[in-house]
Amino acid sequence: MSHSMRLFQEYILSFLDMFSAYPYMALFVGMIIAGELVLLPAIYLAATQRIDLAAVLLLAIIATMLSDCLWYGLGRRFPASTLARVSGKVGEGFFAGAEKAFSAGGKRLLFMSKFIYGTRALAQVLAGVHRMPLRSYLVVNTAGVIAVTVVLTVIAYSVIGTTYRLGEVMQYVEVAFLLFVLVTIGGYILVGNRLRKQWSL
Repeated sequence: MSHSMRLFQEYILSFLDMFSAYPYMALFVGMIIAGELVLLPAIYLAATQRIDLAAVLLLAIIATMLSDCLWYGLGRRFPASTLARVSGKVGEGFFAGAEKAFSAGGKRLLFMSKFIYGTRALAQVLAGVHRMPLRSYLVVNTAGVIAVTVVLTVIAYSVIGTTYRLGEVMQYVEVAFLLFVLVTIGGYILVGNRLRKQWSL
């Protein structure tokens, strides 16, 4: 095994140790940095009663709002440099379509960005650049954050509940997590592709 692979493995193991020792702190920091990538396993752990669901939901909402407000503030304070940084990550065609869609219906795009993986930061920046009033921004963004968190939680509980009812067929509850991830990713891809096509026109 190469040196870089050993370092990566050590990093992952230390992160897992930290998550085991301090799951809520790891969730909070992870949500700020990686968003849904951390939320999915946390909801699964809550659904299987390994950590507290109310704490997961509260921390996820607070961390996401903090991260989103940071992007909104950057877009408002440094519009040109922030737009240049974000637009380079999503492609010019999509960026131009998102900009046009935001001009036509910024609140709708802001809300829907929660359901399209990889567009959250762009929508926050556009809200800041377009000087969306802070109160409107907070209301719409909070509604979007709560909606996506609730949808992911309902999907997790549905998949895990179905798996438990199939007890003899599925021996390991980890299969439920795999199904949950597949259903969630499939939903993100379907909704994301549809909206990306609309925004790129």
